[in-house]
Amino acid sequence: MSDHPGMKVSTYMSGFFIGLCLFSAALAENTQTKTTEKPVQVTLRPLSKLLTNIKSSAPASVISLKHATISAEITGTITTIYAEAGERVKKGVRLASIDCRSYDLTHQQAVAALKVAKARFNLAKKQFVRNQGLVRQGTISREIFDQADANQRTTLADIELKNVQIASAKLAVSRCQIFAPFSGQITQRMVQEGQLVTPATPLFHLLQTDNLEIKASLSPLEIAFAKNSPSLEFVAGKRNWAVKLRSVIQMVDETTRTQEVRLSLPKKAEVATGLSGRLEWRSNTPKLSADYLLRRGDSLGVMIAEGIDKQQGKARFFPLPDAKEGQPAFIDLPANTQIIDQNRYRVKDGQAISVILKTTKKLGNR
Repeated sequence: MSDHPGMKVSTYMSGFFIGLCLFSAALAENTQTKTTEKPVQVTLRPLSKLLTNIKSSAPASVISLKHATISAEITGTITTIYAEAGERVKKGVRLASIDCRSYDLTHQQAVAALKVAKARFNLAKKQFVRNQGLVRQGTISREIFDQADANQRTTLADIELKNVQIASAKLAVSRCQIFAPFSGQITQRMVQEGQLVTPATPLFHLLQTDNLEIKASLSPLEIAFAKNSPSLEFVAGKRNWAVKLRSVIQMVDETTRTQEVRLSLPKKAEVATGLSGRLEWRSNTPKLSADYLLRRGDSLGVMIAEGIDKQQGKARFFPLPDAKEGQPAFIDLPANTQIIDQNRYRVKDGQAISVILKTTKKLGNR
């Protein structure tokens, strides 16, 4: 290798330049790391200051316990219709009539057949009594007496059969008149006068209007709060009705993780079946305002401060499994837990934070 002085200077300069580049790169990386790890400035508020007895609600609707389709039970022609859609009817009121002449004739035939059967029975009975004396005297054989006995029993059974036929004919005649099985309102008439109907042909829809309930779906936690609430109300538009929890269906929906509840309305409540509204209740247990709920991944929760020392600490995401988007949430934390207020949307789980005491200072977006 040449020992020329120019070569040595060039080598030294190259080494110095490479070292300078490496130093600059390390310095830049160190500066970037420091910039990345710079604590996020936040303000804190104690949980006790954020809790309030907020009114909770859930979608609900009015349902009727009875909404029946009244159908024909015999074949015949509709002769008269006594009720129209929208009319309120009492239990037992006649709604329609079916031509009953053929069923009346069948009933009359059954009555006549019964008379014939009774006449045959009376004759068979007399023959049996007569043969009973003759068989004792030995005038007739035992076989003839047995035949008389069997004839009497057969005619007696025929009378029972004819009575059943009469009862069946009476039942058919009674079905010629269509009556309301309960009090309510006709919501639809599906038959016309002169129309031929058969068994199971729908004639009317009858809605019970004096036995209505509220149906809603609540989470198990909401059900617990609703049970202990001093007031439960069904609200629809500008109207509201006080309701009482009647029953909880003991089955949790696999998709929504809720249970169906049924609530009783006041007896004289004038409300339409199918009306949609909201079930509202005020819980005795304070809740956190929905403004402080954050979504991280698939979970809703709240951002809290931990390990605060000399105004420095870390942010931690505390999930609330029963929280719902846009609704106040129950939070099981000590009242003195520090909740991140400003910059709560920006800070990340585990990120360093710097607490600013003056909340008036602008910290950017929350």
